[in-house]
Amino acid sequence: MLLGGLAALSVGLALPSNAPAATGRERLDGRDRLRDALHGPDLLTRSSIEERDDARVVGRGAVAWAGPSGEPRWKLTFLLARPAHLGLLRARWGQSPTLGVPTEFRWEVLRPAADATRCEPEAASDDGAWEFLQAATPDPSAWKDVSARPTRRSWFVDADACGLRLVVDRTNAGPPVVKEVQAIEGARNVLERGRASDDGAYPGFRAEAAIDGAYATRWVGAAGKARWTLRVDLPEATTIDRVRVVFGFDATSVPRATGGRTYAVSWAPLHYAIEASRDGSNFLPLAREPVRADGSPLPLRRRLVTLSKPQRIRALRIVMSGATGEDGLMDPRGAPVVREFAAFRADDERPVIAPPWILSVNANPSAQVHRSAGGEIANDAFHAKFLQARFGPLLPALRSDDRFARSLGPRGEWLDAPSTGNAGEALESIEGDDPQLDTQLLAQSSPPPIVVLSGSNDWDYDVHVGPDLLFPAHWHWDPLRDPRFGGMGQLADAVQRRVAPFLGFCGGAQILALLEARGSESSSGLDDLGMIDRVMQRTSGRRIRGFPPMVDLDRAWPTDPHAPRAKVHFRADDSLFADVAGPLGRSTTQALPEWHTDAIRPDAFLQNGPLRRFALVATSAFCAPDVLPEASQDGVFRDPQGAAWCATVPEAFRSRDDGWPVIGVQFHPEQRDFVNAAPGDPPESVADARLFLTAAYEEMVDAYERFAR
Repeated sequence: MLLGGLAALSVGLALPSNAPAATGRERLDGRDRLRDALHGPDLLTRSSIEERDDARVVGRGAVAWAGPSGEPRWKLTFLLARPAHLGLLRARWGQSPTLGVPTEFRWEVLRPAADATRCEPEAASDDGAWEFLQAATPDPSAWKDVSARPTRRSWFVDADACGLRLVVDRTNAGPPVVKEVQAIEGARNVLERGRASDDGAYPGFRAEAAIDGAYATRWVGAAGKARWTLRVDLPEATTIDRVRVVFGFDATSVPRATGGRTYAVSWAPLHYAIEASRDGSNFLPLAREPVRADGSPLPLRRRLVTLSKPQRIRALRIVMSGATGEDGLMDPRGAPVVREFAAFRADDERPVIAPPWILSVNANPSAQVHRSAGGEIANDAFHAKFLQARFGPLLPALRSDDRFARSLGPRGEWLDAPSTGNAGEALESIEGDDPQLDTQLLAQSSPPPIVVLSGSNDWDYDVHVGPDLLFPAHWHWDPLRDPRFGGMGQLADAVQRRVAPFLGFCGGAQILALLEARGSESSSGLDDLGMIDRVMQRTSGRRIRGFPPMVDLDRAWPTDPHAPRAKVHFRADDSLFADVAGPLGRSTTQALPEWHTDAIRPDAFLQNGPLRRFALVATSAFCAPDVLPEASQDGVFRDPQGAAWCATVPEAFRSRDDGWPVIGVQFHPEQRDFVNAAPGDPPESVADARLFLTAAYEEMVDAYERFAR
């Protein structure tokens, strides 16, 4: 019934011709094609270590390689004729998620000689000439002994290479199978060859640290000054067309007068100008700090400045005035931090490939937790810490950027955890009702963050915002309202225009759906209630009014003793669920944690529905005595195992258009796994939540690759 209902709901959901087009991110002319170093004329050879007949290498296109049986270690080597600057490695491997997937491995590169234009393949025979790529470090402990592993993986790197080598020490079963490897080239930072200087730095933080390509190293201006200059002189005149900067020690937040906290940047310049010189003496501005329409500063850490006209330069500098302190506020004793300073040749057609970062959005009314232990800042960290743990195996930088996980004690108490040099490299946090969270902040960040909406706390949808009169711990909230009135409706424009990749879990997915459906203009509370009714309902199919009865709770939680399981039906041919389907071709799983009383309406995804630009790819059934039987158009059917009725619950959706992806799920793959497989599921199903999360991340990487510029 559910599969049939899912198919029926998905028929005819193509984007109507009169629907608003997604904008995504525009590409620059001449950069529409990415350069793969392993699939071009510069590839000299591709081989296994022993060149045996059973180590098969097929074709010069997609890689198809199986390591020989019985070996303690396998190596797959690619040698290049010319040095390549690698920015992104991608692999498709494994015969299936349970066979032939490398679990203990490393990527290595053969470095070219300084300023070399040709590679020397003879050096490849010396194992000592190969260098380990730290940015592509696997984390086997995160998967423990789980047999199923993702068959798609990606790593953002920054390395010049005359060769690439995959060394496999262990797989989940059998010899390794590699179906495809890509080594995407990125533009090279010309400032790395320059001479960096400053007019005053904090002791121990030299100017060279801003151009070395490493986030953890950084330049810090001398404390207490009013003005600073960071300068790079090039060895020869160079024509550039892009400049990238990363400012600030870390993102932080400051209290708002009305409750909640506002996103800010610690140890960052208040004002700056990026200036260029043709002769090394006279400088002209290329860009200044971005501001909002009212003239207030935009707290932008990562920025790519694309010049309207290429400029031939001998020197580039950042002139800064004023700085924030540790708390993100202007401080006379403050000092600016420059994490990265880069420029790129105009004739370098390769895109700038910068590693992704995650923006954790606390999609809850921030004032609700104002008087709780630790207040808003602890609640923000609570939601962010799950992302640090679950995305850590996918983004190696998150393993050291762990301040949110260290900021909470075992009972959720706030701890004053010291910062590390990697703070803010891959994970930042912001509140959903923070006015700073809008299209401008997301679209002008380079790259835009993976925006993850997490929820929800103990609240329910209502036109009124505030605590319940009888039960003050419970809140009413209208997320569609403007931030001035306590909502997060300002984010609707960014969702609808697809200016960044979005991922929503449980209540966060519901809010993504509401933001997708919200009108472009600010509306009244009654209008919002009407929209909530068009998009949302109780799990029972009833309208959302007041707080739900316990009978409406759909709960399947790994820590519960003898936890019931929700059976999720999914499209096995959808890339989000391909690894979950696995070698058995499953189309259901009982391994996804659930905890909710509200759900998105199935008919909202129909062609005339408010979510017509989303494709529904997974559903489940909620069966209970109070499920409304008359709403057959909403996917309601009789419980085959009893006298009650069952309602269809949308479990996963994805955007249909070509912009940055929007993915929402009702379940919780970002928090926990079931320890044991449910009856009827194979043993490897305990990895289903992680497999789904990895697939969603790979969808985001697809978009990062597609929109790199």
